[in-house]
Amino acid sequence: KMLKEGNRRFVKGEPQATRTNEGMRNALVDMGQAPHTAVIGCADSRAPLEAMFDAMPGDIFVLRNAGNTCTHAEGSMVGSLEFSTGKLGAQLILVLGHTKCGA
Repeated sequence: KMLKEGNRRFVKGEPQATRTNEGMRNALVDMGQAPHTAVIGCADSRAPLEAMFDAMPGDIFVLRNAGNTCTHAEGSMVGSLEFSTGKLGAQLILVLGHTKCGA
């Protein structure tokens, strides 16, 4: 629901997540991150995931690569997904593609 609402605001050009301040950044450093969602998205610079979901720092755990590939190779996104769900507590994994990618 939060992702849909954030995307709706992005599409309308009415973002709410536009400013951070020192207190917010310090809280993320001191208390750590607790993203509700892990998002695998394209590395395409035309698809900024945090902006597309009107998310603040710490809201979503973003993993980006060309073509949304997800293998079991060493250093792959699988380990990062395990970290985001197991250690950070993300409750949802979203794989997001887009048209005219080129990858």
